Amino acid sequence: MYGKVTLFSILLALSLILAGSCAHFMPSIMIGTLSILKLHQHLGSVLAVVVLILTQLSWTQKHCCASAVLLSFTALFFTGLQVALGIWTQKMQSMPLLVTAHLLLSVIVLGALFKLYLRVQPNLVASRISPTLGFFALFTRGLLLLQIALGAWLSTNHGAAACVGFPQCNGAWWPVADYQGALNVVQGFLTRYAGDITFDAQVAVNSLHRIGGLICFIVIFVVMLMATFGNYAKSIRRSGLVLCLLLFVQMGLGVIGIKLALPELWIAHNVVAALLMLPLIAIGFYSRYGFVAAPTAAPVDVEPRRTIEATGAYAPVEEVYVAPSPESLYLRLKSQLKKTRSGLGGILANLPIGGKSISGDLLEEIEASLLMADVGIDVTSKIINRLTETLERHQLKDGAALSTALKHELLTILKPCSEPLYIPQKEGPFVILVVGVNGVGKTTTIGKLAKRLQAQGHSVMLAAGDTFRAAAVEQLQVWGERNNIQVVAQHTGADSASVIYDAVQSAQSKGVDVLIADTAGRLHTKANLMEELRKVKRIIGKLDATAPHEVLLVLDAGTGQNALSQARLFNETVELTGLVVTKLDGTAKGGVMFALAKQIGIPIRFIGIGEGIDDLQDFNAENFVDALFVKD
Repeated sequence: MYGKVTLFSILLALSLILAGSCAHFMPSIMIGTLSILKLHQHLGSVLAVVVLILTQLSWTQKHCCASAVLLSFTALFFTGLQVALGIWTQKMQSMPLLVTAHLLLSVIVLGALFKLYLRVQPNLVASRISPTLGFFALFTRGLLLLQIALGAWLSTNHGAAACVGFPQCNGAWWPVADYQGALNVVQGFLTRYAGDITFDAQVAVNSLHRIGGLICFIVIFVVMLMATFGNYAKSIRRSGLVLCLLLFVQMGLGVIGIKLALPELWIAHNVVAALLMLPLIAIGFYSRYGFVAAPTAAPVDVEPRRTIEATGAYAPVEEVYVAPSPESLYLRLKSQLKKTRSGLGGILANLPIGGKSISGDLLEEIEASLLMADVGIDVTSKIINRLTETLERHQLKDGAALSTALKHELLTILKPCSEPLYIPQKEGPFVILVVGVNGVGKTTTIGKLAKRLQAQGHSVMLAAGDTFRAAAVEQLQVWGERNNIQVVAQHTGADSASVIYDAVQSAQSKGVDVLIADTAGRLHTKANLMEELRKVKRIIGKLDATAPHEVLLVLDAGTGQNALSQARLFNETVELTGLVVTKLDGTAKGGVMFALAKQIGIPIRFIGIGEGIDDLQDFNAENFVDALFVKD
């Protein structure tokens, strides 16, 4: 509703410019000047009323209340100034200076209303896509406004026919004329002279207007090329195409109007100049704001449900995701940890059983196997020292006792970090921020986690905050479409913080239980990238002081001891609350789990042991250690 009223006010403003141009720029013998002036006055009154209504309704625009109020009051202020100036113009017998100022105010009101129309669109988020393009668009608008003022000053002084010929003026590129008198716009106002400027001054204004037109053409053409052929959003490129069309129409009207000396073409030239402002405003606006591109699933034709009496058969039952039993999950865990067991040199699964004595050599083999599996020197030393003390007390009489003791030591390390993720009942969404370096499987982990939470009865929303990696947004959208989960996303290259900020707003307004936010992969050693991650967390906190409620670091088990460095630096930046260790099925370095538990101490929420959805499992320390001691 508000957008439609704003669009109507834009059409009124354009009609006002057209009526004003006809009333003041065309000879009175060609039109009924009195009727045109009355139409102009009525249009101005209607526009003032509509803008006043917009200011009253601007408070209802909750998604952009401050901007709507500011822009609507700006339009109201200039509209009121325009009405007052129109009344003054009649009293001053249409003084050229006042008529020119009246036209400029009309263009400013048109621009303010158009910017208001753009700003109240839904699904907008600040992104600062191209500050450079925005600056050029702003500069070009100022240049165009000066050119419009020069053209209006020329038309109100009836100097369009002062220059004969084109492109030269009276046979010269820079004719001899009264340039000082042409630009002395306040002289008539001070002397109360309401007539036209001298002929020499008209020649000067005409010549300057032609030069200004050439400069404007070059500058606008450059902005059009930047917007159309740059790697920008579709809204910017579309505005560039509209700007290109209007630019060539404007130049054509100007040249043909000079050749044919038709006042109707001068009017059209004046109106198109005002229209040129609109795509320039759009380019500047969309260089600072972008649309949230939510994925659209393909339409599915759903056949209406038929009764048993009508069909004579039972209707098919929808397939429902059924969580696997704990027994099947444990069997899957044992089979998928085969490489991790092999990385431990088989020593855990092949400890001597029976009466064979335990020696220091066997402990050295265990130590070597633990080190090769990336358990880490510190953790391995503590384990071996405890086993050595037990051996010296003659408590390790055989392999069975050693196996039990070793399992106990490993479980003691992992047990404090075996804390599954808990989603509490709360007002507002439970925000999960997922971070990590490149290639660890963040997006895949998010898709699997979303499906798990959805199966547990939670409503889930995803935020595609990885706007850097090509196809990352599309990958997350595929997960969303597969599980019927909404994904809040923008184009590649958008600001990650703004995407997640908008997602939190959307989740709050829609009453979603869980929001999972993806982020771009980044090296933990790059200070500037880590600072961007800190900014993302800070932005989320503006909407919910307690958010994010969970910060998950995804680690690739194959990176070994480098995972410790990642965990430390990410924890310093965003205060981690949980870890996800992936790709345990494809590495022999799964011993890093023990190093993470002992040295970092952050809860391990999930482990990834395969490609299937059920292969993202809650971390259970007892099951994990038991699976390491299985004999293949």
